[in-house]
Amino acid sequence: RLLLAAHYVTLHAACRAKAAAPGYTEMAQKLAMSLVRYCDILPADRVFFEAGQACKAAGRLGPAFVLLNRFLDLCDAMEDRDGSSALDNAEFEGTDIPFDFCLAESPYAADPEREEVRDWVLTMSMDHKVEPALGTRACPKCGAAAYDAGLGCKCGAKFKPCVVTGMPVWRGRGELPAESVFGGFHSGGLAFKDFIEFTLKLD
Repeated sequence: RLLLAAHYVTLHAACRAKAAAPGYTEMAQKLAMSLVRYCDILPADRVFFEAGQACKAAGRLGPAFVLLNRFLDLCDAMEDRDGSSALDNAEFEGTDIPFDFCLAESPYAADPEREEVRDWVLTMSMDHKVEPALGTRACPKCGAAAYDAGLGCKCGAKFKPCVVTGMPVWRGRGELPAESVFGGFHSGGLAFKDFIEFTLKLD
């Protein structure tokens, strides 16, 4: 898990650096959502903050609300170490997002950023056009709604993570096996620039 987390963090940073270029905003959003699965080994407040901001930039306001609200809850918990600010996990039930993680000593985002997020969440909470929920899609095995960034379904189906985005590969599509791309990149068999350009063409 540590290797995959480092891999996705690296790709996410590269996509964020090129966010102005076509296709990179969506790629960054998918990677940020995937990194939330690693909130037990990465700074939890940071991954929720970055995933929420990425969803917001991609126009996915419902998931952005949920993730940024979680970020604010984590910030409150950091300031209230006696445990009275218990986290509500209801919106993450049925996902593979960990509930058990350590809090950092101080929030990742600076005070102005946190206040900006707090204002945005408050505004969205009064917008009845925005449904505060994580994205779902039909499980290809049972047809039930499943968390769209999760690697499993309540029916027991398991999905491999895409080597490029970390998102679940719901169905085989004939592209290069994940092991080949992952191994080639880290062994130097694929140049970073070529790797990014190659993956942006996959859909």
